[in-house]
Amino acid sequence: MEWYVIVLIVSSALFVLSTIGSMLFGTVELDTDADVDVTVGSDFLVSDVISFKGLIHFTIGFSLSLTIMGGISLQSTIVGVVTGSVFVFVLYYIYKFLFVKLQQNIKYTDEIIDMEADVYFWDNKSKIGEVFIILEGRPVTVTLKCTEDIHLEKGQKIRVSGTRHSVQPTGNIV
Repeated sequence: MEWYVIVLIVSSALFVLSTIGSMLFGTVELDTDADVDVTVGSDFLVSDVISFKGLIHFTIGFSLSLTIMGGISLQSTIVGVVTGSVFVFVLYYIYKFLFVKLQQNIKYTDEIIDMEADVYFWDNKSKIGEVFIILEGRPVTVTLKCTEDIHLEKGQKIRVSGTRHSVQPTGNIV
């Protein structure tokens, strides 16, 4: 068996496993944090293409071309490089399109109106602290600011209003 057939099998298996893992467990990040954040155009990042996923897509396209063309020659290498590059960019735009479509279904709320919160941290001197609230289905910490003199303890439940960045007590300490 030729090396490019083995590369095709391994890279295809990695692609299938990462796709199944993403569907079952959410985003599985196998990418390294390369310092290649160069923006080309409106919102095209070079580091999004030059990544582990991009390498897998390129090797699938390149080794598939060599396998179909029956071996290594100058012509099959050029076709393989072009095909691998096309795979990288087409799959990048497919991922980006799907991400945008999935994000359209999520409604972000910026305003927090009379919501129950758990005090995480409170400093009586500066009258600033943090609270845990459930926002968009997940627990987040939000800065709590107060102009009044109140005493709060960690774990205490209070009612707050504000935005996702800063809240104030509504006067109702639960």
